[in-house]
Amino acid sequence: MKVECNNVKLDIRTTFEDIEIEDIKESDVNQETPLSFPISKGAITKSGDIIRSYMKELDSTSKNTISEEEFRDALFILKRYRENHIPSLKYFSALLEGKLKRLQVFEQSIVSSRSKRLESIANKLVVRPTMRLAQMDDLVGIRVTLPDMEVLDQFIHDTHNCEIINSDCIFDDFHTTNYISEPKPDGYRGIHQIFKCKADGNSYFKLELQIRTKIQHEWATVVEILGSLQRVSFKAGQGNESYLRFLELSSVLFSIEEGSPIVAAYAKHTPSDICIKLDVLDKKLQIIEMLRGFTSIPSPKQSVEAKYYLIQLNLYTHETKVLPYDDERDANEDYVRLEQEYQRSNNFDVVLVSVDDVNKIEEAYPNYFLDSNDFISRYTKLLVKYS
Repeated sequence: MKVECNNVKLDIRTTFEDIEIEDIKESDVNQETPLSFPISKGAITKSGDIIRSYMKELDSTSKNTISEEEFRDALFILKRYRENHIPSLKYFSALLEGKLKRLQVFEQSIVSSRSKRLESIANKLVVRPTMRLAQMDDLVGIRVTLPDMEVLDQFIHDTHNCEIINSDCIFDDFHTTNYISEPKPDGYRGIHQIFKCKADGNSYFKLELQIRTKIQHEWATVVEILGSLQRVSFKAGQGNESYLRFLELSSVLFSIEEGSPIVAAYAKHTPSDICIKLDVLDKKLQIIEMLRGFTSIPSPKQSVEAKYYLIQLNLYTHETKVLPYDDERDANEDYVRLEQEYQRSNNFDVVLVSVDDVNKIEEAYPNYFLDSNDFISRYTKLLVKYS
């Protein structure tokens, strides 16, 4: 994954390959404690600045001012700082489950959580040169996928005596970004909210809650799957322009079906116009046919309830393995080991997740199963409906 900053191309993955991962294992502390490893705000900010500077200097012709040892120490602080968010993530997850059950939509919803990968954090620091690490609000996050816009609106407007808003879990409307009322230019839709959850004493940690409907989840899944198959990040605006246009237009079609605002660039287009453009692009690119031909072979289902699941996707053999873990330390250590092992190949992807129900893993992360069936079914029906 390459990014550009001041005309300097940086290869984040390659840089992390050079670091001895064993020296910065994902969990060397007991994360069940309220605060695993107290770190001052100044130390956090300094570590972020060191990581950013080191990454920017990699391809620079000027003399490096940050040593590898300083970079390694900064990564260690970053890892521990991220771990300190875990108790808040667990606490918020329990509150969220309570809210969904009270609204009687828990069984219809999908809840999943994740910690942001180290290289993704470093990447963000590089592309956002004024951001401080302590200001980053998505080191950990939770996503809730709701059945439709009616339930989503109910969820959003339910704020009185709401479980996820209390003295230990602070929320301000100012920290809401609504990509449903105003979709991103690339077609992404969803609502992002930032919460501050109390961890220990006066310490608060930020986490991001992503809220989306099933339709929006289907679209986001296909963005990920196409990116995996084409070995590019369409999510980051990379790749073939025709593919990007197809994704924009399919988002518009799905928005029309939900009765929601569409990507601003297509505001004057009729549903029929959108369908014509999509049909032309698909005949040229054969995207739907390609998606139909790619479905992974999942490992035998064991339906083992666990705290964590390590999902491994082999893009060469189209096989997906799901490994359950109850021990957080074991799960994280295996995750880091596989990340290091797979970083040298574009044919593998791995993620460590937590879900509310083992039977919902594929629904929560269909991109790791190359499963675009829901998208294809909805897309083909809507194309007929609005043509």
